[in-house]
Amino acid sequence: MLKLHRVKHNLFRIGLIAGVGLAVIGCNQVTEPQDLYKEGDATQMLQPLPTSSNSSLQNLVEKAKEDLAQRFSIPVIQINLIEAVEVEWSDSSLGCPQPDMFYLQVIMPGYRIQLESGGNMYEYHSNRDTYVIYCENSISPNLPNP
Repeated sequence: MLKLHRVKHNLFRIGLIAGVGLAVIGCNQVTEPQDLYKEGDATQMLQPLPTSSNSSLQNLVEKAKEDLAQRFSIPVIQINLIEAVEVEWSDSSLGCPQPDMFYLQVIMPGYRIQLESGGNMYEYHSNRDTYVIYCENSISPNLPNP
């Protein structure tokens, strides 16, 4: 009985440490807020983005375009970026919670990326630098204060 109690206690401690570690990782990526990145006939930025953020955002947009192209069999050159707005997601679902899933309740900085192809609008959500997900049923994000 004592051995089972120790195992449960150790599993609880491991879970607690892992949860805190993930929360710290999610909150560790703090940079200055950027407003908006748009693409039309020419790329324009309403506020200059630092080089590393600009590169990360461009990579995220490219990942979203590639996913959309594969998902709906659309040539990438027929996909247009409408806007990419810096946001703060209220949890680790990045504003796209899935049924029966649990998410860390931490503020996650990222982007809402809106794409268009053939008159149809598509929305992608991302963190700051690596993850992009297609989001059919999104939850409104918080926009960072300037």
